[in-house]
Amino acid sequence: MLKSFKILKGHNLSISGVPNQNILDVAEPRQIIFHPNSIDDIKTKLLVKEGDDVKVGTPLYFDKRNPDALFVSTCSGKINKIVFGERRIVESIYIDNDTNYKTKNLDMKVSRESLLKSGLWTYIRQRPFSKIASKDVSAKSIFISTFSTQPFAIDFNYLFTNTDNYLQEGINVLKEVFNCDIILSNSKKSIFNNLENVKHYRFNNLHPSGNIGVQMHHIDPIKNAADIRLYLSLQDLNRIGQFYSKGDYPFYKYISVGGNAFNKPSYYKQLIGTPISDIINTDYDNDSAIISGDVLSGIKTEYGNALNYFDEILSIIKISKHREFLGWLKPGFNKYTLSNTFFSKLKSSKYTYPFDTNLNGSVRSIIPMGNWDRYLPMDILPEFLIKSILIKDIDMMEKLGIYECSPEDFALCAFACQSKVEVSSIIEDGLKMMEEEV
Repeated sequence: MLKSFKILKGHNLSISGVPNQNILDVAEPRQIIFHPNSIDDIKTKLLVKEGDDVKVGTPLYFDKRNPDALFVSTCSGKINKIVFGERRIVESIYIDNDTNYKTKNLDMKVSRESLLKSGLWTYIRQRPFSKIASKDVSAKSIFISTFSTQPFAIDFNYLFTNTDNYLQEGINVLKEVFNCDIILSNSKKSIFNNLENVKHYRFNNLHPSGNIGVQMHHIDPIKNAADIRLYLSLQDLNRIGQFYSKGDYPFYKYISVGGNAFNKPSYYKQLIGTPISDIINTDYDNDSAIISGDVLSGIKTEYGNALNYFDEILSIIKISKHREFLGWLKPGFNKYTLSNTFFSKLKSSKYTYPFDTNLNGSVRSIIPMGNWDRYLPMDILPEFLIKSILIKDIDMMEKLGIYECSPEDFALCAFACQSKVEVSSIIEDGLKMMEEEV
């Protein structure tokens, strides 16, 4: 019998600019970009230099602490430029695309070794600490979510009904390589219910129920630093299946582009590493924030950059620096509210709001009003955990469940926080502290 979980704590944003369910092709870029520094906690070691010729699948760099997992090129051409930041940190690698897509000879035999060399291993991450899986990792289970509740997220049921589907082949590969349970989470009756070799679970469609961290917490919670779970996105699972089924490197990925500052919110098929400028062109408001990821947990980026390594959402929302005088005293017919503060609470749930970057207030002391608890569907006391991180109490952080946490799971807490506290950033700092202790 399919086990179901009903998440009661959470919130789905009523935000304008939701992408239309149609797929548009992005023109082949003349140049692709990789940003090694967008991947948390890796020490980049370059394998190429400016002027080198590369093919699809040519290794570009690796993490010094995980040297067998290679990051590879998604086009053939020439290394045009490598940009270094402070302390010689590799910020960007620019590759001129010759559009021939000559592919490096790759090992197609299903094994850890071939998965590592193909570059597809780098899309498999492990928790705790949300980092790329180590070469010899032994995990209790692998988690894959077939739905996302993030703002502007792709509807995977629509996507895989209208594109090539190699999910079963991908599942079979992971089962052979890792020999552990594969847990698949669904939100409704879908094309994924018939997938085999997995354990199926169901969640209701309330954010953040689509987050892997929330699903792990309810299905198979992490107990300590050595209690490892693996996870990857549904698209990357499909790409693994395609790689071993067709014998070629899957260098394209579908992304969702939305927001009130973009004129063509839709799904886009793009070559991995395509600059954002090639995707949105001039169809956006110049006075806008470009976010790699969703509006709750994404990171602001630039027009000339590519999306960050794991992101499948591009959000473009208007910038606002206007501070409304005594705005909290007004009836607020068009103000977004999570409480009963404004009259807008009486509007239909189908009404969408044009979100912008305005904080609508300033940072102040942490006041325990229960807002964080209301939007975190995990058996964790967020206020106590945040305070233990701020005072660097390692033992208390462990007792309060830090190993189960990931910044995106606390994004709604930050959004709802009356004190404007960057809850997700504090959780990230806490995880870094714990990793150093391990």
